[in-house]
Amino acid sequence: MDFNKVHYMMMVAEFKSFSKAAEKCFISQPALTRCIKNMEEELGVKLFDRSCSPIRLTYAGERYLAGMRKILSMKAKLDQEMEEIAADKKDRLILGMPSTRCHTWLPRILPAYHEENPGIEVQLVEGNGLSLEQMLRKEAIDIFFVCTLPILTEGLEFVPLCDEEMTEVVSRESVIFKGIELPPNQHGVLQYVPAGLLEQLPFFSATPSQGTYYLSRRLFETYKIQPEISMEVINTTTAYRLAHQGKGFALAPVSITYEEQFTPEPIFCSMEETPTVRKMGLLYKRGKTMSQATHKFIEVAMREMPKFVQENIPHFEVRHDIDYSKIL
Repeated sequence: MDFNKVHYMMMVAEFKSFSKAAEKCFISQPALTRCIKNMEEELGVKLFDRSCSPIRLTYAGERYLAGMRKILSMKAKLDQEMEEIAADKKDRLILGMPSTRCHTWLPRILPAYHEENPGIEVQLVEGNGLSLEQMLRKEAIDIFFVCTLPILTEGLEFVPLCDEEMTEVVSRESVIFKGIELPPNQHGVLQYVPAGLLEQLPFFSATPSQGTYYLSRRLFETYKIQPEISMEVINTTTAYRLAHQGKGFALAPVSITYEEQFTPEPIFCSMEETPTVRKMGLLYKRGKTMSQATHKFIEVAMREMPKFVQENIPHFEVRHDIDYSKIL
C-alpha cells in the first residue's frame, strides 16, 4: 500500500485545494492532481467533488479516508510494537506446565518475571508431562516448566532448579495398620513404613505420561516390591485423594501435607530412611535458538524457585514412631 498517496489525499481534504495541498506536500500541483486521479481510477469511484468551490470529499471519499485513518493508526501501533520487539522490550513466551503444579509454582515465578520484563506476554499451555514434552519438540511451546526426570523425549535439555521431597500418602484405615496406634501427622515429619507392608496395599498411580509414574517404578524396583495397581489417573491430585479414601497409597510432593486439607486425614509416610527426592527443573529444545524471553524466564526461575524452596519448604525428617513389631 502506498501511504504517500493516502497522505496526499488527506492534505487535499484538509486544505480543500489541490494547489495548497501540493505546496504543503512539496510536490507540483499537476503531479498531485495525477496522483489523486490515479487513485480514483484504481478504486472506481470519485474521491473529490470538483464541481464546487472549495472542493470537497464525496461520500465515497469520506468513507475511504475514514477507513484509511484507522489503517494508519493501526500501522503506527504496529510500527511501535516492531520497534519494541527489535529492542527486546516486547516479546512472547509460550510456557508449558502440568496443570497439577500451576497453583503451586506460577505465583512464585510470574510476578518477578513480569516486574522485570513488563513487555513480555506469557501464554500458558497446561497438560501432562509427555504431551508437553512432545509439544516442546514440535516447537509448539518455548519451554516446559516444571518437570521432573526422567525425560521421555529425545532432543531436549534439562535445567535443574531444585529438589522436591516426596511422601507416600497412606490411608489410616489400611489393613497394614490394623491394631496399630498411629501418631498424628506433624509438620515436617514423615513416618517410616516398610516397603514390604506397602506392597500389600492397592497403589493409585500416575499414568506413563507423567514423571511421577517413573519415580514410583524406580522405588518399587529398588525395594523389590510389586504392589497391585488399583488405578492409573492423569491428575496426580486425584491419585493421592483416591488413595486415602480407597485404603491404599499414592506418591505425592511433601508440600501437600501443609497446602491441602484431607477429611479424613491420611498418614504421610516414607519407605526410605530419608525422604525420596526428585529433581525439578525445566526443559527446552536442544539446538533451537532461544529467544530473549525464554532466556530471561530461565534466569528468573533459577533465582526465584530455589529461594522459595529454601525459605518456605522445610526439609522433612523420617521418624520411626510407629511400632510394627506385632505384624512384622
